[in-house]
Amino acid sequence: MERNQVRETTDQDEAVVLQLMTEYMTWALATFEQTYGFAMGLDARHTSADLDTFRRPTGLMALAEVGSPSGDDGAARPGTPRPGTKQPAGVAALRAQDDGVVEIKRMFVRPEHRGTHVGSAMLDWLLERSRADFGARTVRLDSNRFMAGAHRLYESRGFVERTPYPGSEIPGELQHLWRFYELSLD
Repeated sequence: MERNQVRETTDQDEAVVLQLMTEYMTWALATFEQTYGFAMGLDARHTSADLDTFRRPTGLMALAEVGSPSGDDGAARPGTPRPGTKQPAGVAALRAQDDGVVEIKRMFVRPEHRGTHVGSAMLDWLLERSRADFGARTVRLDSNRFMAGAHRLYESRGFVERTPYPGSEIPGELQHLWRFYELSLD
């Protein structure tokens, strides 16, 4: 049996976080171009400096890992790590905004781990950290319209669609291609 673990990243995780965020942006930009017929013209690569907005004290990054506990013979299944090992399965970040609002950014689960509750575990962990670490009253996020699976997850946790919010990084001329969500933690 595989076990999911979500934890805050450490400095030693930076290379894997950069890799996962670059995988996410590569996938998202390619899917955007395929869906809408034009490119956004962004670089998919993330750098250490790109992560600064998600570092404490104003943010944090989460790493989701999957693995088999010691002695479990889950490694017999293709793509399953050896017993007692963990492999990165997803990443996400929180960014504190003004007035008790936290924004979820760069939430990504590798395709081979989708449908295994990694995303659910990560979202629940992020919501708890939003409350406990940042005292947030509201959590917001944006998600491109082609990310239907993510929308189902957000809505299952009580997120409701809203108009674009202040502080969103989505350019105004592209906001009609995104869905904006909000969850009250009060």
